[in-house]
Order: sequence, then C-alpha cells, then structure tokens
Amino acid sequence: MSKSRRFGEGVYVVPLDLPLSLEPRRTQLEHTLLGAQRRIVRFAERYGWKSLVMESFFDRAEIFDVKANFDKAIVALEGLPVSTVLPKTYSAVLECRELMAVSPKLYAENYLEGVEQDSYEKLLAHEIAHRLHIRILDGDEGRMGPTWFFEGFAIYAAEQFRESTRKPSATEIREILSSSKRGSYKKYNDVFHFFAEKVAIPEMIEHAAKEDFPEWLLGFAAL
Repeated sequence: MSKSRRFGEGVYVVPLDLPLSLEPRRTQLEHTLLGAQRRIVRFAERYGWKSLVMESFFDRAEIFDVKANFDKAIVALEGLPVSTVLPKTYSAVLECRELMAVSPKLYAENYLEGVEQDSYEKLLAHEIAHRLHIRILDGDEGRMGPTWFFEGFAIYAAEQFRESTRKPSATEIREILSSSKRGSYKKYNDVFHFFAEKVAIPEMIEHAAKEDFPEWLLGFAAL
C-alpha cells in the first residue's frame, strides 16, 4: 500500500480503502478527505494552532458501504468485546491513525439530523478535530473535559449545524452542563456557541478538565 504524501500545509493524500460499490466515487471521496483536512487547518489558523496541524493526523482511511462491517472494524480497532453494539448514528472514528467512516449514503440515512451542506466532509473533519484537541493538550486525552465540551469543540471546528445554531435557554444550558450522559449534538453545538461568544476557546480548553468547569462557565453568563 502506498504511503501518505503531503498535498499542502496540513493536508495529506492518504491511502483510501473502498468497497467495490464505492470505487466509482473514489475521486470525489478523495477530494472530500482533502476538504476535511483543509477545514481543520483553517480553524487551527484562526486560533494560533497552525503548527499543530502540520503533521498528518492519519495514515490511511477506509469507507464502508455496510454499517455492520464498519461496526465490526471499529470493535476490532479499539479492542472492544465482540458483543459490543454501536449506535446506529455512530458513523466515523479516527483511532490509531486510521480514519474509518460509513459511506455518505449511510451517514445521511442513519443520522438525518446531521444532513446539511458538506455534511460528509464535516463528519470527517469532526473526527480530525478531536485529534487536534488532544494535540492542543499535549497528548493528554484525559483533559478534554466533559462530553458536551469535547464534542462541542469538534462540532464547532468542523462547522457542523452552523445554519441551525440557536440560542439555548437557561434551562437547556444548565441541563447540558450538569449531565454526564451523551445527548443531542445539536444542543452541544448551541451551548458551545453560546459560551464561545463569551469566553475564548483556548481558555475553555485549559479549564475544561477542572471540577468547577460548569460553575466557571456560568460565571460568564447572565442566566
């Protein structure tokens, strides 16, 4: 298999494995992979993190046309029990320098809430954004903060749900900040945007792992 090669600043052409059904779309999907990387480079440049995206985030990519095959590959990649059942909406992951995703068609069918302009490119960018987040923290994944925050960061970086962003109510904000369960990514987006307008994102990243993070954030909001 050929190795990845640099295509531009922070953008790499990587080996892409596809099932036969997706081979006719290879060129389009390769361009989507490049677009996802460019999206994260642009985001990183805005916040002074350009140096953190110069090295590639993944060495290969694979796209699946059957959700069950994707799930099986993820379970093997992450060393999970073979009985693990992944959510229907779980559509992409970047682990061990491998980017894996379901096809654009499966993504649209299984996650209707995520359908928007460039939604598949944004899905891939979302996974790359998680890796950028970890680099910002010098590799300390344990400092990424609560689920709503690290998912909100990736959503924000990938520009997902940008057209449907709305101001959350005080109740919604407090519910998101206090919950340890996974919830709506759209609500995560709304809450992250709300605080990003009040607190610098680098500041939030530095504070996210602290126990007083919710109270600290609420101190910037008149709720």
